[in-house]
Amino acid sequence: MPYRKRGRAPALLAATGLLLAACGSVEASQPDGPARSPGQARPSPESSRPPGERVGGKATPAERVESVRLTVTGGIAGVHRSILASTDGTVEVSERSKGDWEADPLSGADRDRLKALLEKIDFAALPPRSVDEDARDMFVYALEHDGRAVVTDRSVSLGAADDLIGQLERHLEERL
Repeated sequence: MPYRKRGRAPALLAATGLLLAACGSVEASQPDGPARSPGQARPSPESSRPPGERVGGKATPAERVESVRLTVTGGIAGVHRSILASTDGTVEVSERSKGDWEADPLSGADRDRLKALLEKIDFAALPPRSVDEDARDMFVYALEHDGRAVVTDRSVSLGAADDLIGQLERHLEERL
C-alpha cells in the first residue's frame, strides 16, 4: 500500500498544476482582462474614458484620477494595515487579520481635500526615508503616490505630507 500512496502524489500534483494553468488562461480571456492583485483598484467607467469625451450630452472634465496609498506598520501589536484612496472617491482598505476590501467612498469634501493635498505636496522633494532608527515600538508610515514612496515615523515634520498622512489615517480608522 505505501507504494501506491507515493505514486498518487505526483499524479495529483500534475493534475492540480494543469487545472491551475487552465484557470489562469480563462481569467486572462475575460472581458475585464486578467485578474488584479489585491489592493489594485479597478478603473471606474468614468476614469477609463478619455478626458473631454461626452457622457449623456455633457463633456466630462479633463481631470486625472490620482491614487495614494498609506501603509501603517509596527508598534508592539505588529500592526499592518493600509488604505488606497483615489481622487474619484474610491477607497480600498487592507488589514492583516481581515484581508482586503472596498470601503465606503470618500465624501465630496474629503475628495476635494485629498486633491488639494496631492497638488500641494512635492513628493520628489521629500526625503525617501525619515525614520529614527534608534526608536522602538513605533509606527512607520509608508506613503506612495505616482511612483514615489516616502517612509516616516512622523518624528520629522514633512509639512503637507503629514497632513495627508493624518487625513488618510483618519479615513483608515473610520473604515476598520
